Amino acid sequence: MKSGAALLHPAPVLLAVSAALVGANWLMRPERGVVWALELALVAGLAVVFIAAVRRRSGGAIARAIAFAALMLAIALGVRLAAALGGTIHDDLAERATMVVLGAFIVATGNTLPKTLTPLSMLRCDAGRAQAFHRFAGWTWVLAGLAVSAAWLVLPIDAAQTITLVVLPACMLAIAGRAVWLRWSQPAANPAA
Repeated sequence: MKSGAALLHPAPVLLAVSAALVGANWLMRPERGVVWALELALVAGLAVVFIAAVRRRSGGAIARAIAFAALMLAIALGVRLAAALGGTIHDDLAERATMVVLGAFIVATGNTLPKTLTPLSMLRCDAGRAQAFHRFAGWTWVLAGLAVSAAWLVLPIDAAQTITLVVLPACMLAIAGRAVWLRWSQPAANPAA
């Protein structure tokens, strides 16, 4: 990612919004100063990682991840601030919104997986099979992310938590199993060679 493009990226804006929300929450509830200090340290850490990624010009995936993390922080902090200001907020709004954004992040990650190609010199297997694995992993993550987001949008909290705790590990196990199969299965030897 070029440094000029970094200014256009939503991550710095979301990090600034999160930092401002931490400050506002700290003013409203100073008795929780330790919590706000830790959250401010988290925002600062994310900013340092973002700046390092931009300087190394390898910030695409990292910047997207930081933008999603900052968005989740901003949602949670915004809901806390609204409640502290006397707003009528459903108790589960922050958790639901954060988990929907997490599901969207998983979808975005799954969407980019097939586009990340391992250099052919690094592959120990057939390039076509490796690309098929990338597509499988991508689709698996996309479907898992959609399931998590949908569950948190429409189901009761307990059911959404159960779905999340079943779908995400199942997704990881399916991808890990496919990776092991790809690693250990060798293409048939070419008798003509």
